Amino acid sequence: TKIPLTRGTSRLLDENAAYKLFDGIAIPRAPTTVLASNISQAPILPFPYPVAVKALSAKIAHKSDVGGVMLNIADGDSLLSAIRQINKSVPEYQPDRRVDRVLVQPMIAGIGEVLVGYRIDADVGPLIMLAAGGVHAEIYRDRSLRLAPVDLAEARRMIAELRSIKMLQGHRGRAEGDLEAVAKTIVALSELARRPEILEAEINPLIVQADGVVAVDALVKVSETA
Repeated sequence: TKIPLTRGTSRLLDENAAYKLFDGIAIPRAPTTVLASNISQAPILPFPYPVAVKALSAKIAHKSDVGGVMLNIADGDSLLSAIRQINKSVPEYQPDRRVDRVLVQPMIAGIGEVLVGYRIDADVGPLIMLAAGGVHAEIYRDRSLRLAPVDLAEARRMIAELRSIKMLQGHRGRAEGDLEAVAKTIVALSELARRPEILEAEINPLIVQADGVVAVDALVKVSETA
């Protein structure tokens, strides 16, 4: 599920730099640590296992498409093995890509997940989108779009338009997700419309919990001159 692509020259931020942008607009996100991809001893992490490990590169937009993501890593030895696998896999998909660093973050559980995306469309201007998250984003094409920025009331209306949101409303006895936190995230990301150097920002997935939300992936594209 994509907002129409922005035209013009641009560059990606790596995921860690994208999280720093989110920190500045008060979007909750998973803690992270960055490691060199050639480490030979298991590091002491600032959070417990299990963890996710990802290739960290501004040259790779969709890390899972090139073997750059390993999930549910249980311990230090498994972490070293996962990093070696990423070092091997990424160049097999993209021979011109070399992984110098990896990003590690704890696995985050939740009730469900959504996608929140922002883009400057070349024809209509800044857009904010809410969609089904994770693998469901491409399968269901379930989304709501608005011109950005939006206020909290408009963000709530966007949530109400999403068919798949029933899964986060306590449907059939499931726990309820914090949809107000989702609305606040929509508003925060839509405020990027006031920063024209930010061409695109996407959180997929945003993990929705009973009390709050957590971004566990971040893609940000900025103007080449930014």
